Amino acid sequence: MKQIVRAALCALGGTILFLSGPTRPIPVQPGHFDPLFLAGWVGLVPILFAVLDEDCDRPFFYGWIGGLFANGGGFYWINHLLVRFGHMPWFAALPIYLLLVAYQAITFGLFAWALRRLRAHLDLPVTLLAPIVMTALELVVPFLFPWYLAITQAWQRPVIQIADMTGPLGVTFLLVLANGALYDLAHARLRRQKLPWRRAAMAAGVIALALIYGQIRIRQVEARRAAAEKVKVGVVQANIGITEKFVPGLREQQLAVHQRLSADLERRGAKLVVWPESSYPYYFRRGQAHDWADDKRVQQGFSTPVLFGAITFGGDSPYPFNTALMMDGHGNVTGTFDKNFLLVFGEYIPFYEHARWVQKLIPEASNFARGDSVTAFPLGRWRLGPMICYEDIIPSFGNRLGALDPSPNLLVNITNDAWFGATSEPWEHMALSVYRAVEHRLDLVRAVNTGVSAFIDATGRVVDRGPAVDPEDQPDAKPVTLLDEAAMLQAGGLYGTIGDSFGGLNLLALLGLGAWARKRSGKPVRWRAVGEGAAVLAVGVLGSAAIAGRSHFGLALSLIAHRPTSPADAADAFSSGMWLLLLGAAATVAMGAVLARRTGGRPRLEACVAAVATLLGPALVMGRIEGETAALVFTALGGAGAALLGVRLGAQKAAVVLAATDQSTPSDEKPKKRRAKR
Repeated sequence: MKQIVRAALCALGGTILFLSGPTRPIPVQPGHFDPLFLAGWVGLVPILFAVLDEDCDRPFFYGWIGGLFANGGGFYWINHLLVRFGHMPWFAALPIYLLLVAYQAITFGLFAWALRRLRAHLDLPVTLLAPIVMTALELVVPFLFPWYLAITQAWQRPVIQIADMTGPLGVTFLLVLANGALYDLAHARLRRQKLPWRRAAMAAGVIALALIYGQIRIRQVEARRAAAEKVKVGVVQANIGITEKFVPGLREQQLAVHQRLSADLERRGAKLVVWPESSYPYYFRRGQAHDWADDKRVQQGFSTPVLFGAITFGGDSPYPFNTALMMDGHGNVTGTFDKNFLLVFGEYIPFYEHARWVQKLIPEASNFARGDSVTAFPLGRWRLGPMICYEDIIPSFGNRLGALDPSPNLLVNITNDAWFGATSEPWEHMALSVYRAVEHRLDLVRAVNTGVSAFIDATGRVVDRGPAVDPEDQPDAKPVTLLDEAAMLQAGGLYGTIGDSFGGLNLLALLGLGAWARKRSGKPVRWRAVGEGAAVLAVGVLGSAAIAGRSHFGLALSLIAHRPTSPADAADAFSSGMWLLLLGAAATVAMGAVLARRTGGRPRLEACVAAVATLLGPALVMGRIEGETAALVFTALGGAGAALLGVRLGAQKAAVVLAATDQSTPSDEKPKKRRAKR
C-alpha cells in the first residue's frame, strides 16, 4: 500500500509541474494573471515526501515516475507528430513516445537518488541540497528536446530577470529552493518537531531579493528601450501546412501569399520583413549574390529588406543546407546563415553515409549539412542575429551569437513548427525562447510558419503574438501578419560573458557534497588512486589516437577533444572515430584493471572518476561544449562502464593469482608461516 501511495504522490507532483507550464495560449493584454504558474513553486513537494520517506528503498524509481508524468504531459504532441507525419499507427508511435518521455524523466530519477544519498550521510536541510542537485543535473543531462523547470515561469517577468546573470538555471534554483523550504516546514510539522523558520526565512529572503532585482531590471531595461532607436518590423505567418510546402502547383501560390503580405506590410511602414524557416518554396543556390530574375523572384511587388528561410544547394557539400538569407531593397543577398543545430533523424542521420539501414527504416528522415558558425546580418547600421528553429531555446547558441563583434542589435528567429500543429509545442517553444531575450537584453522577433510568431522585448514581455494554427484541421485558417517596433539595443547581461558559470558552481558544489558524504560514510575517495588511474588512461588514450589517426593524428585528437571537423574529413573522421571507440574502450578497461591490481581491492569510484576526468578533460579545456552535451555525457557513461568492467576483471585476476599462490605453497610450510607471524 505504501508503494502505491508513494507512486501516486510522485505522479501528482509531475502532473502539477506540467500543468504549471505554458501548455495553453498566452493573452497579450496587460494585467493578465494566470495562477497556474504558482504550481511550479510547490509541484516538487509531493515528490520530495515520497522519495525522502525513511521506508523508500527505490528513490530513483519513484523520482522517475514524477518525471514521467511531468514530461508525459508536456510532450504529448510527440505521438501526434509520429502518427501524422511519421505515418505510424498509434500503437507503433506510442512506444516511441513513451521511450522519449522515459528518457527525459531520468533527471527526476537522478535528482531523487542523489538527494536521498546525500541526506543519508549529511545532516543538511533539503532547502539547501535540493536546488543544488536539480540545477547541476539540468546543466549536464542532455535532452532531445531541451527544457528546464524555469519554463513554468516564462511569462512571469519579475521572476525571470535573474536569467541575465544565471540563465534559466537560476530560475530553476529559485523554484526548487521554494519547494525544498516548503518540504522542510511540512515535514517538521508532521513530525511535531520545531519548525525550521530560520532556513525558511533565508529561502524567502533569497527569492525576495531575486524578485526585487527583477523589478529594478525591468525598469532599467524599459528605460533603455524607450531611449533606443526603433525599426518597424513586419512578420509573415502564412499558415501553410507541412505537406503543402515545395509541392509544384502550390508553391507558386505560397510565394505569392508571402509577397502580397510583405507588400502590405511595406505600405504600413515596415522597414524589415521576416519570413519563417524554409518559407521560400524553391531552392536557392549557395553563393548566389542576387535575387532571381524570373518567376522565382523573392521581392516581387515590394522592395523592403527581407530575412527569409530557404533550402540551399551547392558548394562542397552533397547535401542541402537549412539557411537563413538576408536580402536588401535592391535584391542583393547581404548575408547567409546555415542552421547549426539539426534535429536528429528529422534533419540529419548520424554517420549518414555509413548507416543506410537507418534510411530504409525511417524513409521520411532528411539529411541536411550542418553549419558550424554564427553571423549577424546588416540592416543599415544595425545588425540582426539570426537563429533557425530551436536554436532560440539553446542558451549556449545565444551566447555565441551575442559574442560576435560587433554584436547583434536584434535577435530574429525563423521557425517552422507546422509539424506540431495547434498543440502546446509552439507555446512551449516560445516560452523557452523568452530567456534568450532576457539573457542578452535584446528584443526578439519570431517568424513561425504556423505560429507562434511573436515580438518579445528585452525584459521577456510578449508584446504581440499570432495564433498557433493547424492547417490540416483548420484548412480555412487565413495568413497572419504582425507589425511592431523593435528596439535596436546593445547586447548586455552578465550571462553573455560568464555563460553557465552558475550551473557550473552548482555542479562543483554537488561533487563536493558527494565527496563529503563518502567520507562521512567511512569510504573516502582515494585521490591518489584517481591520479594514478588518470595517468595510465591518458597514456592509453594518446596511444589510441596515434593508432586510430595513423596519417590523421590531428584529426583523432580533434575527435577526442570534441572539436568540429570539416565535411571533407567525414570519411576519415568516421574511420578514426570507430578505431578510437574500440581502442579507447580497451584502454579504459585496462586502466580499471591496473587500478584494481595496484590497490588490491575494487576501486570502483576512483576508476570512474579517473575515466570521466580523462575522457572529458580535453573537451572541457580545448573543445566546444555547445551542441556536444549528449556526446560528452554518453562518453562519460561509457568510460565509467568500461572502467568498472576493468576493475572487476582486475579484481578477479588478483583473486585467481592469490588462490594459485596459496595452492602452490607446501602444506607443511603453512603452519610455520603462521607460527612465525605469531
